[in-house]
Amino acid sequence: MNGIRNKPITGFSLIELMIIILIIGVLAAVAVPIYRGGIQKAIRAEGEAALGSIRNEVRAYYGEWGEYPTEELGKIMTQDWHNIKSGELDGSNFTELSYYYQGGGEIYLIGVHRGEVMDLHRSLNQDGEFEDWDVKVDE
Repeated sequence: MNGIRNKPITGFSLIELMIIILIIGVLAAVAVPIYRGGIQKAIRAEGEAALGSIRNEVRAYYGEWGEYPTEELGKIMTQDWHNIKSGELDGSNFTELSYYYQGGGEIYLIGVHRGEVMDLHRSLNQDGEFEDWDVKVDE
């Protein structure tokens, strides 16, 4: 032999590359909606956690005074009120102005405006039930 070896040609064929690209595309098509759903759940969880904090303070008020705050007293998100300090409800997706309160007497409704980060308004009533709304709530 004269020193030249026949090396086998290695690498992917065009068909193999197309199959790999197709598999990556399918995986991406499945992963992106799951990722977006996870982000939406995290946003809702932030809003629900703040609603729970507000609910605790509203219930403490009820325990002290025997009735829920009126709407005038219900501007609890923009002032120090019970154990909630001004700015404490600010998060990465919502500010204290994102939350609303309607109530007095024996019932109340607290919620978070959907704004640009959530699909629907999320509310919590005196029975501890969360509900989604697709209506405009007066601010």
